Amino acid sequence: MRHLFVQPYGEKEYDLTARLPSVVLLDMKSSAPQLSGNFLQIAGSDGEALISSNYNPSTVTVSLFLKGKSMADLRALKAEVQSAFYQRHLMRLRSSLEPSRAYWVIGQPTDITPIQGTTQATVDLVFTNPSGMAQSAVRSDELPDKVGALGIGQGIPVEDLTYQNRGGNFKIYNPSDIEIDPYIQHHDLVISVTGVGSSFSISNKTNGTSINITSPIRDGQTFQLNGVVPSIDGDTNIPSDFGHIELAKGYNNIQVSGLNNPVTTFSFPFLYF
Repeated sequence: MRHLFVQPYGEKEYDLTARLPSVVLLDMKSSAPQLSGNFLQIAGSDGEALISSNYNPSTVTVSLFLKGKSMADLRALKAEVQSAFYQRHLMRLRSSLEPSRAYWVIGQPTDITPIQGTTQATVDLVFTNPSGMAQSAVRSDELPDKVGALGIGQGIPVEDLTYQNRGGNFKIYNPSDIEIDPYIQHHDLVISVTGVGSSFSISNKTNGTSINITSPIRDGQTFQLNGVVPSIDGDTNIPSDFGHIELAKGYNNIQVSGLNNPVTTFSFPFLYF
């Protein structure tokens, strides 16, 4: 039996097809990446110059078969399905067809009509995926314990990966299809550091991004860089150079300097087309 897993925003994931046995998952698929560019026409020159490019939202389609015992039962199933999917917030969808990939989506209006003369219905529910990307079902800092939740084609090398490191120099592997950029692209990247020092810096020597913190961190405190927002034990009123960290595809050489006994954790979902 195929399963459809739904995670409403801020809630736990549940199996919709186990909760509603009369709803059968037929298929779940995502559209191709939607890449667009911004161009500048230069007077006297042929063609146009590429200014920037970005991935547009894509669509995710979930095909369902509803098996009603009566018209009243079918209407009840329809109401249950609509209640599950038509929420005001993004929700995460994944299926047993490809359980290692998840999509944060919002529903598009789609009516569910019975097959003529029956109490059954098939429907293609269409969702907008604003990021245009799929995410790994687990975050980096859940590895290697949950490496089994990753699948073939997700770019994971043979060796064990760890995203919590001790010391000032280490490597972080980004298996995503794209760079992780919390500044321009607003990608989800959380870096946590413990240690002791009067000031410190985090640098990615692979792509040149860095952040310098001129605030002391004491024993038992935790510095966190959530995207581009730095904090110490939740206090965001700390001096910095307003830098940030990006992750290139593949291995990234990270340096943490200025701290005694630093322990650094990188937490982010892997992104795929």
